[in-house]
Amino acid sequence: MRKKSKTETGRAACTVLALCAALSLTACAGESDAARAGQNGEEAAVQAGQNGEAAAAQTGSNGEAVQARQDEEWLEERLKQDRRTKHDLRTEPEDVEKTERMDLDACEGGKIILSGGGDIWLSGSLEGQVIVDAQEDELVHLYLDGVKITSAKGPALWVREAAKVIVTLVSDTESVLTDSPAYEDCEEAPACLYSVCDLTINGDGALRVSGYYEDGVRSKDRIKVLDGTLSVQAKGDGIRGNDGIYMYHASVDIESEQNGLRTANQGAEDRGVIEVNGGTLSVIAGRNGFRGASDLYVYRGSCRVSAVEEKARTEGKVYISQGEQGL
Repeated sequence: MRKKSKTETGRAACTVLALCAALSLTACAGESDAARAGQNGEEAAVQAGQNGEAAAAQTGSNGEAVQARQDEEWLEERLKQDRRTKHDLRTEPEDVEKTERMDLDACEGGKIILSGGGDIWLSGSLEGQVIVDAQEDELVHLYLDGVKITSAKGPALWVREAAKVIVTLVSDTESVLTDSPAYEDCEEAPACLYSVCDLTINGDGALRVSGYYEDGVRSKDRIKVLDGTLSVQAKGDGIRGNDGIYMYHASVDIESEQNGLRTANQGAEDRGVIEVNGGTLSVIAGRNGFRGASDLYVYRGSCRVSAVEEKARTEGKVYISQGEQGL
C-alpha cells in the first residue's frame, strides 16, 4: 500500500473540516428557518383566531339584529289585527225589555233547553244541564249572573246548535260550572262547557269550570276569552278550541291532567293558531302547556307555564315577545 503524503493528508483534513462547517451552517440555517416558520405560524394562528372571534362576534350581532327585526315584524303585524267582532265586544243586552230572563232556582226537571237566539239572562242554581239548541244561523248571547250549574250526566253548559254563542260574565259575580266523571248519552260533547260552534267568553265577572269527565272548556270551532277571570280544572285539556284559541287581556288559570291549551285543526285564516294577547295566564299541565296544530303567539302579558312534557309543542312556529317569562 502506498503511504499518503503529508500534503494529501492535509488536503483531506481540510475537506473534512469544510464539510463539517457546511453541515453546521446548514443546520443553523434550518433551525433559523424553522424558528421563523414557527413564529410566523403562531402569529398566523393568533391572527386567524382574532379574525374568527371577530367574525363570530359579527355573526352573533347580526343574528341578534335579525331576530330583533323578526320580533318587531311579527309583533307589529299581530297588533294591527283585532280579532274581536262587534258581537264579541258587547257585554250588555241590546234591548233590556226583549232580554229573556231565567231564574234557574225556579226551573224543574234538571234540563233546561234554550231553543231561540237573542239575549238570555241566567241567574240562580241548577242540578242538571243548560242546553242551547237554536237554529244553525242564530246567535245566542248568554249572561251568567252568578249561576251555579252542576251536572251529573254530561256537560253543565252544552251548546248543541247555534251559529255562535257569547257567554258574558256579569260584573262583580262568579259563576260555577261543574260536571261529573260519568257521562250518559252525550259522550260526543266531552267537556264541562262544550260548544259545536264559535264560543266567546267576555265580561268583567268570573267563571270557574271543573271538568271531571274530560275537558274543561271545548269548542269544535274557535274559542275567544276576552277580559274577565276564568279558572279551569280538567281531567283532559283545560281549554280546547279545535280551530283556534284567542285570549285578550283576560286572567286565566288552568290546571289540567293533559294539555293546558290545545288546538287540533290547520288551515287558512289562522286556523289552529293559539294567541295570547295581554292579560295573565297560568298553566299547570300533566302533558303540554300549549299543544297547537299551528303557530303560537304570546305577547303583551304575563305567562307562567309548568308542564310535565313540554311547555309549548306546536306543529307551527312559536313567537314569544321579548320579556315574556315562563316559556
